[in-house]
Amino acid sequence: MHCEAIAELLPGAVDGSRAVDRRTVRHVASCLQCQAELARYHGLLRRLHQLRSYRPDLPAGLIADVLDALDATVTRRTVRSVLAGRRLAYGGGAALGTLAIGVTVAMVIGRGRSNGSLGNLTLSSGNLSNRPCDRLAVRGMAIDRGQ
Repeated sequence: MHCEAIAELLPGAVDGSRAVDRRTVRHVASCLQCQAELARYHGLLRRLHQLRSYRPDLPAGLIADVLDALDATVTRRTVRSVLAGRRLAYGGGAALGTLAIGVTVAMVIGRGRSNGSLGNLTLSSGNLSNRPCDRLAVRGMAIDRGQ
């Protein structure tokens, strides 16, 4: 067998996921290059097992710094969210105000057209005509068209 083919089988042989035949074992026993490759895989597997139990020492205050950074990020996002909500509320309020003004103007114009011309309105001093077209009531005040 060639060393390249053996090198592909060695990782599985080292971790136990692949069985090797006698020819492979004899080749590794007689080939220094394949023995070195096998030793590298054994060393790598041993170091990986050691990493499972390794717990690095954390610098003092690292956890507090991470928690502070997270808190600051959450606070910024909350403030942005609240400001975006307020912008939406202000925009909605402005739209409703504009709509109310538009409806009021439309009602005044519509009322003026249905009752005839509003050009010469005068405030009457007491003797009002009882005809509905000649008299308008605006917030409790009587207005005479002055005909």
